[in-house]
This record gives sequence, structure tokens and C-alpha cells, in this order.
Amino acid sequence: MLLMLRRLRSRKIFSVAMLVLVICFMVSVLSFGQTIMTSTPQLLTDPFLQLPTETSVRVVWFTEFAGVNHTVSYGENLKQTAKANITKLTPTREDQQSRVANQIKDGQVYQKPVQRDIWRHEAEVTGLTPGVRVNYRATSVREDGESVNSDVFSLAATPKPDIPLKILLTSDHQLKPMTAANLQKVVETVGRVDGVWFAGDLVNVSDRASEWFDDNSGGALFPGLQGRAKYDMTHDGVKTTYTGGQIIQHAPMFTCIGNHEVMGRFTRTGSLNDEFDDTIPRPVAQKIYRDKSLIDNSFNTNTYEEIFSLPKSKEGGKRYYAVSFGDVRLVVLYITNMWRTPSLDGNHKGRCSYRFDTRKPDSEVLKFDEFKLAYSNPV
Repeated sequence: MLLMLRRLRSRKIFSVAMLVLVICFMVSVLSFGQTIMTSTPQLLTDPFLQLPTETSVRVVWFTEFAGVNHTVSYGENLKQTAKANITKLTPTREDQQSRVANQIKDGQVYQKPVQRDIWRHEAEVTGLTPGVRVNYRATSVREDGESVNSDVFSLAATPKPDIPLKILLTSDHQLKPMTAANLQKVVETVGRVDGVWFAGDLVNVSDRASEWFDDNSGGALFPGLQGRAKYDMTHDGVKTTYTGGQIIQHAPMFTCIGNHEVMGRFTRTGSLNDEFDDTIPRPVAQKIYRDKSLIDNSFNTNTYEEIFSLPKSKEGGKRYYAVSFGDVRLVVLYITNMWRTPSLDGNHKGRCSYRFDTRKPDSEVLKFDEFKLAYSNPV
């Protein structure tokens, strides 16, 4: 009898201890949730301009919360409003080689590719007049009702012909050391530009979200083009922090695909770097995988195409397009190659340089004279 009482008491003590542990855990989770929701909401990027026409332009920005309402206020005293459409990026991830938040060396936080939740917001501002700039501001409202506003920037419709323009032609940013400094000097010397032509290789590994938005180096793509970079450089013992420039908040950007915007076979390897290097030609994938997804089992440009709103051609989509901007006719082709180190040792896949898009000069998309001309004489 005494033994049974002792067992009962032990069970009661154990039960009470478990109850206290559960309560503490619930309080911790609740406190953690409250900390997240009561913190001030932030935009992941400033708004930037896409796809201008003679009477309209798209305003795009990103957050790390879905939110309940996203709008652009514009015009005199910002009295007009355009509601944004919301989409969630599907391929964006971080991995053991990301440099983001608390991960400052390989594998500290991530041991494999992990999905990162990022939402894209796009509003169309209409009723514009060519040559007339209009102020605008983006606003996002989080699920708890807390809101965040961007600064006020300016936008404009596509310029008319015969108007002098300042165009920034750039490429290969890829978190490189001088990028933020060069973009900062653009604004300091040239001032506000009218448009940006980006000739590919925006980042190194397209599905790694931090390379677009917030790499710890301070040199991710959007911060550099929006004056939000924090890239430190030291010369002769003097440290200088470069912020890039507020460029694409005021000027539409047209991009094309470089080889670094192309990802390889999905989740077959240990890191995003490996996945980037694991492309195979579509005809080979068709033979190997038959009825399975060719996009997942050969190569894709999904992240690039989800991030940007661009002109489209009927046959080539966002990958092949032509657009007029003032006196400029911009023709964009998808003719990038896969490049590999010419080695057959265990660390390399060997030399296998091939064009991702295998359209021939007589294909439907290249039958148009301007595409033929660009295909024969690429810049």
C-alpha cells in the first residue's frame, strides 16, 4: 500500500511537472509570436518600376509577410490609389552557403536548401501623360493591421520619341565588390536616369533569395539599385561604406537572362550552388525523365520570371521581347549558354558548353526581322 502511494505521488509530481512544462512552452510560443507580430513591419525592397506604356507603369515591391492590403498612392497629394496584386515566389530558398541574417559562415543556420517565404506586390498606375512625372508611395498592411509606407518616389510613362534620355546600361552585378560604389557614382554624377537596361547575370545563384534582397555582404541586387546597400571597402586604411543609388524607384528596368539566372535540376544536390551547376539539355532530359517535368529535370528561369514584369512576345514570353522606349528599340534574346570548367576531376562536371534555348534562326520567335537582326549581331 505504501509503495502504491509513493507511485501515485510520483505520477502526480510528474504530471504537474509536465503541465508546467507545457504551459511554459505555450507561453514561450505565444511570446515569440507576439514579438514577431508586434514588431514594426518592414518592406523587403523599395518599390521599383516595370513595364511602362504611354499611359501607365507597374510598381513592384516585396515583403516577407502576405499581408491583407497592398496599395500605391500617387498623383497630387498622393490622393489616387491603385491596389496591388499579390503573388508568392515559389522557388526562392536559402541554403548552407547563404550569407543572410545570423548565418555568416557555411551551415550555421541552414544545412540544406530551405524555402524562404517572400511575397511580391504589383500595382498598375494608370492615366499618365508622357513627359509628366508623378509622385508615388507604396503601402503594405500586415495581418495584425500594422502598416508600413515606402518613401515617396516619382514615376513616368514611356517617353515619346525625340526626347533626350539618360539610359543606364549595366550587367553582371553578382554581389561584386565595386557594384554598390559604381551605382552610387551614377546618381552622384549623372543624377536620375530615365531607364535601366540590364544585360544579364543579376545575381550568382538565382534561387538564393538573399542574393536578390539582403545578403550580409550588403551588396545584394535590389539594395544596390535602390540606395539601400551597405558595402564596406577599405583603401589605404580608410573604410568607406557604399550604398548604391536610388535608381529603379524612379526609372523602369528592362532585363535579360544571363546564365546565372538559369537554375538546374531541382533539389537533386546538397546546395543551391550545386543545383545551379546541375543543368542538362532538354533533349537529354526528355530521354531520361520521359513524362516527368522538364522544368524540374533540366533547367529553369522560374525565379527570374516571377520577380520581373517584362514585355512578352507570343512565342518567347519574357525571354524574347522587343519594346520601344523613346527613340530606342530594345530587342532582348534568350541566347545564354551553360559554362563549365574544362576539367574532368571529381570537383567538376567537365566542359559542356551548350545553349539553353535551342531555337533555330528559322523558329517562330526568330522569324521577326528585329529578332533575326539581334540574333545575328548580338551586343
